[in-house]
Amino acid sequence: MPASGVKVVRRWLLPLALLWAHNAVIGQVEIHPSGNPVSASERQWHREELSTPTGKRWGWRTQMRHDAPHYLVFPFPPTREVVEVVFFVKTPPKGQRGVNFGLSFGAPVHWANEALRLAFGGNGFLLQQDVGDWFTWRSRFSWLSVAPFPFGEWVKVCLVADPSIGAFQIWLNDHPVAPTPLPFLSPTPQVSCFFLFNGEGSGTVAEVSEPKIHFGALPNAPKSLRVISVNPHRLRLMWRPSETPRVSAYRIYRRGQFLAEVPAERTEWDDTTVKTGEAYGYFVTAVALGVESLPSWADAAMPLLPLPLAPRSFSLSVLYDLVVVGATPAGIAAAITAARFGHKVALVERTTHIGGMMTGGLSATDRRYRQASGGLLVEFLQRIARFYAQAYGKGSVQHRGCRDGYLFEPKVALQVFRQMLAETPNLHLYLRHELVGVLKNSNRVVAILLLDKTRGIRWRMDGRVFVDATYEGDLAALAGARYQVGREGRHEFGEEFAGELFWDTRKMALPPEQRLVFGKPEGDTKVQAYNYRLTVTKRADNRMPLSAPPDYSPELYAEIVERVREGLLWHPMEIVSLVKLPQQKFDANNTPGPFPSTDFIGANYEYPEADWHRREGIARAHRNYILGLLYFLQTDQRLPNEFRIAASHWGLAADEFTDSENFPPQLYVREARRIIGDYIFTEHDARPTFQGRRTPVHEDSIAVAEYPIDSHATTPRDLKKPYLHEGFFYLPNITAPSHVPYRILLPRAKDGMPLEGLLVCGAVSATHVGFGTLRLEPVWMALGQGAGTAAHLALTKKVSLRQVPVHELQRLLLEQGQVIAFFHDLPPPHTPEFAAVQFFAVRGFFDTYEVGANELVDEETARKMLHWFAELLRRPLPYAFGTTSPLPTQRDVVRWLAALLKVSEAEVLARCQVSEFRPEAPLPRGQLCLWLYRLFHWRP
Repeated sequence: MPASGVKVVRRWLLPLALLWAHNAVIGQVEIHPSGNPVSASERQWHREELSTPTGKRWGWRTQMRHDAPHYLVFPFPPTREVVEVVFFVKTPPKGQRGVNFGLSFGAPVHWANEALRLAFGGNGFLLQQDVGDWFTWRSRFSWLSVAPFPFGEWVKVCLVADPSIGAFQIWLNDHPVAPTPLPFLSPTPQVSCFFLFNGEGSGTVAEVSEPKIHFGALPNAPKSLRVISVNPHRLRLMWRPSETPRVSAYRIYRRGQFLAEVPAERTEWDDTTVKTGEAYGYFVTAVALGVESLPSWADAAMPLLPLPLAPRSFSLSVLYDLVVVGATPAGIAAAITAARFGHKVALVERTTHIGGMMTGGLSATDRRYRQASGGLLVEFLQRIARFYAQAYGKGSVQHRGCRDGYLFEPKVALQVFRQMLAETPNLHLYLRHELVGVLKNSNRVVAILLLDKTRGIRWRMDGRVFVDATYEGDLAALAGARYQVGREGRHEFGEEFAGELFWDTRKMALPPEQRLVFGKPEGDTKVQAYNYRLTVTKRADNRMPLSAPPDYSPELYAEIVERVREGLLWHPMEIVSLVKLPQQKFDANNTPGPFPSTDFIGANYEYPEADWHRREGIARAHRNYILGLLYFLQTDQRLPNEFRIAASHWGLAADEFTDSENFPPQLYVREARRIIGDYIFTEHDARPTFQGRRTPVHEDSIAVAEYPIDSHATTPRDLKKPYLHEGFFYLPNITAPSHVPYRILLPRAKDGMPLEGLLVCGAVSATHVGFGTLRLEPVWMALGQGAGTAAHLALTKKVSLRQVPVHELQRLLLEQGQVIAFFHDLPPPHTPEFAAVQFFAVRGFFDTYEVGANELVDEETARKMLHWFAELLRRPLPYAFGTTSPLPTQRDVVRWLAALLKVSEAEVLARCQVSEFRPEAPLPRGQLCLWLYRLFHWRP
């Protein structure tokens, strides 16, 4: 049996002429890009005998050009069989574009008909035209690097394409250029011509031999491979059969190595040689007459432990140390954190869906600076990256495509969260339990009432501490917390971007802040728009067809027709914002253009305070609106035919959200209620105090928010002014990394008194504008971890949540790798300086975002830090720190600290845990912070 996928690929091509492949008698025609044949006098492609390293060959010579290029087309009958094309080509000199080539369904007069297009680039790489890593309004196709080639040499090209799965492989000089299949540009149902193109060049001569074209050289590949976890020791593979009738068997490969062969009537197989929690990637090939197909598209999964579902009990009351309502990422973080500290934790979710938006379609993690990531978020990201590395290989296209875990498939995120929960002791998960009431003792939450939607009974859950991790703030509201819905006025908190404002899409060339037009300064109760984050694909065998949703109204989207006629839209996916994920999937979000997108603006005003019956109706309306939008793009006869064809190439990924018809189960509730807590986070907290300086510091900071303040539109667009989006803004140039205070988690009751026993880590205390930098899953997850840690301290110290010692809360968070103060050059989490510099940053020791941990401390800096340290300890200065040299020595600092603390110098060194004291050596800034940090937390 073959040993690896790569070796299999080499074997596939050897017996082509000896087997059942058939050749077609191929002619050729030279055409304009419009599709019209050229006259004899206009020809640019000249048939000549070419001199190649393997001898004389008939072929074609042309000159690359920008103006009026031509196609040389080799038509054949439309086919879904595997097509193989072999030819020789003279590669271009360095810096010059070489010949384009590809396959098309019909003449290549429109990219919607082009299955694939490649070119020899002036950068020395074979390039593939396709949608890039990010695609939205006014985007263009990208030229993606596939493999290097030598300049100015003859190269043998072998192209093998399988229209049934929308994939191809290519070999240069008999060497495969990619370890896995490459996707079609447009997943056309058939192909019917091979083409050469001499455009996008600047005069260099191109030479190409006569292409040899074969059909059915290989069997079609199996389709739609899916891998699922059956139990902790078993994975199940399921696939659809090859379209080739003569298939005799299927071969299964795991991590690129041959694993098993099954007869052709089998399209399912279980792998029982797997380890729990380890990811495995597979592909399947079809075998016909001893020849293997191209690999199927790969898939992966890991055998999962069962979820820690709460045991069925006949008791109508139960007590937990911590009760977390909402299995969002914030809720999962709070629950896992407290459970890892040894507390008995309940995680309550009204649906069967866990992971909120991070498993519900929001797969492109919103992060401006990765240095802000820490704690459980980093653990989650590392597990994502490890999944792709284990399953497909370190450095594989999937592993690279996950971008260190920041981009992922929803089903992979779900597996990771499931495994994290399953591995956590002391945690019980309650699914299909709806919060229906709250019980209080005076101003303290002591219990909640739940409706078990499976058994149809109501019962009581008692807790010592509660966390509201819902997007809607439901627990806080039922507990009587004060909250706000909508937008503040411009003068309530002095926020520049509060009130009414308009984003003008005609000003896209200007910086984002200059695209805004200010309207009325008053606030209102409008809520920024919701949508669903779709997971879409153009992979032919993993794309679900669309049908018209209930109450479909094409007039909702008719404006798109006008934008296409005006030339403002050339690609149907411009109406969304696409971010590429692993496995040929894309996260599709709203884009603010002069046309409808996926945000259903204005349809959510009732949602924050509605009951769940009404909310579910609002969610259905959003679902139908988005499905109607996609259906309109594919079917409305007012749109050009090619536009509709291109739209039909995209669909919902068939292997995602399989329990909800491949549609995300979680509505993207960007903002609902916002509690009014002990501190209200505003626009000012996310803006630097001075240019180049930090945002206002908070001594009780427990997380960092660094994404640009933004909001989606709040008012439906006026069709007479389609370019204006009221309520939309994106403010990267004024937003700087901020310090998120613990106090925004602490709610107050309607009478203004503290509401005890409850932390809110989703619907936190902030203005609408301030919320714009907090409402990101990484921030919510960090706040959830902060809530879980605060609950632990309150429980162990037997104090209220407001009495939790902030410095101990921060110490525990920092020990968990949490980031509470941003630095561009933050020391790594495994270093002792990681915690020290952040602890003092939130106490004002650093004016900027540069720590310079290895820079030597000068006298002025040492004086400031030591004097501030004395203030923190509330001790009088023994004397003004000073030295006789510009760089204080270690002895200078130790002597001053000994005087401050009234202990011996030896005692200072012991408390600082100094293993190597160099009295005359200067002191790096990070080391000084570390000494002070250890002194601050020293206990006898």
